Amino acid sequence: MIFIGKKKYYQSNIKQRTIASRILLGPNSVRVVVIVLIAAFSLFYLSQSSQSATRNYIVSDLEEQKKESVAEKERLEVEANRLKALSIIQEKAAESGMEQVSE
Repeated sequence: MIFIGKKKYYQSNIKQRTIASRILLGPNSVRVVVIVLIAAFSLFYLSQSSQSATRNYIVSDLEEQKKESVAEKERLEVEANRLKALSIIQEKAAESGMEQVSE
């Protein structure tokens, strides 16, 4: 057993009777305290790992959006270059005296 508290001894080794704060921890009490501490640390660990998983999901979602945006940008650049090439071809044809055929 573990005794935690204050002992006051006075003359002739007679203990004075007062209201003393004394906690008595037996083997079962220690087990309960240890189990409660383990449970508290386990809940803390679970909450932290849950938050970490949520953040990882958000980051992976943002990375996927970035990949889609980069692919869309490249597609638009190719389309812009194609349209520029068509306008350049039309200008060269007009400079060399070619005309558009009408049906």
